[in-house]
Amino acid sequence: MKHLPSRCAAFLAILLSATAPAAPAQFTDYTAFYRSLGDTLFQGPGTALARPCTESPRHCVWVTSMRQALRRYDQPLWTTPGDLDMAPPAGVPDVAFDGEALVVGTQRWPLHDAVNLAPPPWKGNAPVDPENLAEITLWHRGASKCLDIRHVSSGYGDRYTTVVLLHADRLYVLPPLFGTCAAIRSAPHAGFRYPSNAYLGVSQENQPDGLQVDYLLSDGKTRLERYRLRFPEPGYPFVFDAVRE
Repeated sequence: MKHLPSRCAAFLAILLSATAPAAPAQFTDYTAFYRSLGDTLFQGPGTALARPCTESPRHCVWVTSMRQALRRYDQPLWTTPGDLDMAPPAGVPDVAFDGEALVVGTQRWPLHDAVNLAPPPWKGNAPVDPENLAEITLWHRGASKCLDIRHVSSGYGDRYTTVVLLHADRLYVLPPLFGTCAAIRSAPHAGFRYPSNAYLGVSQENQPDGLQVDYLLSDGKTRLERYRLRFPEPGYPFVFDAVRE
């Protein structure tokens, strides 16, 4: 058998490498995975909200400024975490979340009126007690605002985040399984796309083999992309290989 000329062999190697399927990329962070896909709507680390509470009667609210807290509850005595200024930091919107609505400035968007894109039985439109929330992170871009709302929880609770998005003057609640504002990506005609995730391999959440990630448009039906995540250690979803189908 004759040997190929070196030039032909090099060309063949390039051709094979171009047509071979891409090797799965491995991740240890969902935010890094989502942002690796490009067209991220919200950049940066986000801004943590503070939770001041009135003393008697006790009411709490998550805010970027003390001014927002005083608008919600006009009480003389407050417990305030850290150094919460009357106005938000430069470049940060004046935002509040009181468990029933997202407030930007003086305008209020009630949760019960939100477009609920979360799958059943997740009740994303139900009000929550602000004291049952562990942390809230705000992202913003232009008129769009987004909250990552993490609940006080145990067990598998760290896999779920209530994601509330204000976009084009409408409020949305997005799917909670490995949800985050960092996963939201731009779409044509000033729209957005978001991930709707489902476990693979088993019916129980404690031993999944992987995760199916479907990127949908805001109509909740139109799928633009699908990714398959494989967990090298079944039941541990925080290290995974990712491929596009």
